[in-house]
Amino acid sequence: MVREVEEEEEEEGRCWSWLWFVVPRSSSVPYSLLAVILLYSSSSQFLPIEPYFVPYLTSVKHFTNFQVTVDIFPMSVYSQLIFTLLLAPACYYLSHKVVLTLGALMVLLTYVIAWAGQSLLMMQLMQIIYGLGLAARLVFSPYIFLLVSEEEYQIMTSLTTTFSLLSFMLASELGQLLALQGIPYEIFLVISLAGLGVSCVMTFLFPKDHYSSSLSSLTTFWTQYEGWHSILKGTWHCRTLQILSLWWAIAFAGISLVQNYGTNLFDAIDSKSNLNGHVLAASQVAGSLGSWFAVYIENFASKSGLLIYILGLSFMGIICLSMGVIPKLWAAYSFYVAISGIYQTLACLVSVRCSRLLSNGQFMLLFSINNTAGLLLETLLQAVSEIFGLSIFHQFIFFAGFFLLSTAVFVVLSFIDDGRRPVSSYLLLDSESGAISDSS
Repeated sequence: MVREVEEEEEEEGRCWSWLWFVVPRSSSVPYSLLAVILLYSSSSQFLPIEPYFVPYLTSVKHFTNFQVTVDIFPMSVYSQLIFTLLLAPACYYLSHKVVLTLGALMVLLTYVIAWAGQSLLMMQLMQIIYGLGLAARLVFSPYIFLLVSEEEYQIMTSLTTTFSLLSFMLASELGQLLALQGIPYEIFLVISLAGLGVSCVMTFLFPKDHYSSSLSSLTTFWTQYEGWHSILKGTWHCRTLQILSLWWAIAFAGISLVQNYGTNLFDAIDSKSNLNGHVLAASQVAGSLGSWFAVYIENFASKSGLLIYILGLSFMGIICLSMGVIPKLWAAYSFYVAISGIYQTLACLVSVRCSRLLSNGQFMLLFSINNTAGLLLETLLQAVSEIFGLSIFHQFIFFAGFFLLSTAVFVVLSFIDDGRRPVSSYLLLDSESGAISDSS
């Protein structure tokens, strides 16, 4: 019997051997499950309609640019903000797998409504549902952490992120190719729906997530009358985790603004350029390379502590400043690709680092709160930019100021965290303890 099982495992290994020329082997995840995970990662992002969704709404559905910008798209921002905050209780009461499945179905429903809907109300409903789908995608990383050992957090995070970004890049290039051939936008939508259909099927193949006996659910906390304060305190008990979570929110807000206004900057420099699609694809390639590079610098990042994150913020600030003061299209393209690669590298590192610092295993609560904080900060910065009526160039200078000010804040935090320790201890943490001492 044992021999038969071994032969079956060997046969399975041969079936999937082609995959391991591309990706490394995970000892915690079976071959077939890893293939399902990677297929979900890629199919959920294979959306050739995404870069052309605004032209689709204006030319096919006949909405004005003003309606799309003011009446339709903001609905997804508010929706995502609310649903992101609710992810943690949803996962604990429904399970991560159920939330992922619902999220995949909601994104699929989004594009079905975009295809069949006609009224403004239907388009607003579409965006609310889309916000739910986007929020649910955040569950994927915490779910992966429940499936693998702690030693494989980094490689699985980098692997799934790389596949997602490469898939989005291929979809963008396909979309641009179809657009140049004059293919109707409805075909873009059909291809996107096919990819989303595959991602929905993959979520049903995911194993049910399980918790070890050491993990405490929200229900347990509430029955002990400790409430949200105790939950949050238990999750963010570590000083290092608090500081890295702050970095997470700040970097998320800043890069979201850069990505939102990047094409506006390109258009302001040269409205006749037709390379924007290729540049966005190149930024996805840079991001995927950065995600994969994170695997190889993980040990260095652990030893460097806050230093690598401080340098990352400063580099992103300098890049944004350069984008705001150098009105050259080639420069803007290069800087945009560079900042995408830097952010994805550090984002993969910080999410894994924070997850390893958790003592209570509340992965979903960590991702939910940190991303909600990032969305709130992004909304605040965007409101400030709109209130002052900044031009697109001044907006990027404003983004640069935000990154550089944040850099200064983290330098100060590294000094005041524990005045008794030498300066080098703040920035170069011990690789084993991996934490700034908890001043509390």
